[in-house]
Amino acid sequence: MPGRRPLESPSISRRSFLRGAAAGAVGLGAADALLLEPRWLEVSRHDVHVAGLPRSLDGFTVAQLTDVHLTSIGGLHESLFAAVREIAPQLVVLTGDILDAESSFGALTALCDGLAGPGRKVLATLGNWEHWGRVPLDGLHEAYARGGATLLGNEHTRLPDGVVVAATDDSCSGHHDPVRALRGLPSGAPRLLLTHAPGLLDELPADAPRVDLALSGHTHGGQVRPLGFAVAVPPGSGRFVAGHYETQVGPAYVSRGIGTSVVPARFLCRPEMPVFRLCAA
Repeated sequence: MPGRRPLESPSISRRSFLRGAAAGAVGLGAADALLLEPRWLEVSRHDVHVAGLPRSLDGFTVAQLTDVHLTSIGGLHESLFAAVREIAPQLVVLTGDILDAESSFGALTALCDGLAGPGRKVLATLGNWEHWGRVPLDGLHEAYARGGATLLGNEHTRLPDGVVVAATDDSCSGHHDPVRALRGLPSGAPRLLLTHAPGLLDELPADAPRVDLALSGHTHGGQVRPLGFAVAVPPGSGRFVAGHYETQVGPAYVSRGIGTSVVPARFLCRPEMPVFRLCAA
């Protein structure tokens, strides 16, 4: 019949549909990785059972921030502040890579101000980026102090309520001294260990004192996980990616962190603020 168009081949239509679907999936994935997930905070909650925990510390709560890679205060950080206000932890710990450059000192002080609260202690330790970015440590101590926080390195401190917190400097840049950090660690009190790169936990001396919880970051949880699992993690991660682990010094948790590094994207790996509640064993 004149003027009648030939029917399109079903195979061609199918191929066109699949190409369009694939392009759409890639576009949605890119939008998620670049625009949605990096700003979509997850607050994870965990109970930590501590033998001999004093009744006064039952329910003591610790919030962990790590790998913030801070440049300025934005919406994600405001979400952090709101979560901390709601949870009201007694202790906030920042486990390294909080900033990459001296130019972020003002934002760091603002971050600590936003995390502060009545009776709340904020403690921090160093990651590889504070060293790689040649951040002046005297200025970093001062920036933390202006926000009411304390920077620890290869040392431990005992809080007024009795919780003991030890912190190592960064192992990736060779500034760590865990023996010094753990030497003389008081017994008979809950003990936490902060160390940025979790691979160090498998390298501690065999006679290192046990802790009730070790907290690390560094891995970003893999950050971009196209297959649903981490394709790569940075040197210094060891066997660790994210979540709970057992180590020779005690239980450990590796947080996925808050910020991004190298590429400003997260995929199937939301920013995380883990919160830990101490409970009597």
